[in-house]
Amino acid sequence: MHKQPQNNQEQKLKNGLKTILAKGGLDLHQALIQQLSTELHVSVLECAAALLMLNKPHLYRNNTKPVQAVINTKAAVVQKAKQKLVRYRLDIGRKHQIVSDEIKKVLVEVSGVDEMRIGQMDIRHHYTLVDLPDGMSADIFQLLSETEVNKQCLNIKRVKSQRRFQRRIHNKSSSKT
Repeated sequence: MHKQPQNNQEQKLKNGLKTILAKGGLDLHQALIQQLSTELHVSVLECAAALLMLNKPHLYRNNTKPVQAVINTKAAVVQKAKQKLVRYRLDIGRKHQIVSDEIKKVLVEVSGVDEMRIGQMDIRHHYTLVDLPDGMSADIFQLLSETEVNKQCLNIKRVKSQRRFQRRIHNKSSSKT
């Protein structure tokens, strides 16, 4: 289903885009958008939307979102909720002067995991805990293990579930009584 522009501002934007696209010669602009999206760790679509917001901040007054954007956002939340995540420990932390964006960038580049599928990240002093999608192949795991960031080897290890650990302690203490 094709959605018609909701207002005159959208129609003007659409016409302007048609004119620019017809002229062509956007190679340098496309390269810059790709570079920005990579450096900022966002999709090309998010980058384009941010640029649109910079140039047309009042395009959507009263902060109303197009219906399709709401549907896509809800679908992404549901998809993320359905995926099974596994907790890993990385031998890099605050003392190694690392930030979450750097860790995410390395995980995306080395493992190929989609940044949106990287779960919770907890950077501690000596190490970092991060939730990644289940099913990481052994070769990717090995590659991540050997990867260095800020001259520190990630040495990734899978963390056992705390719930199992708690159950084991409870079972041992119950059997003593």
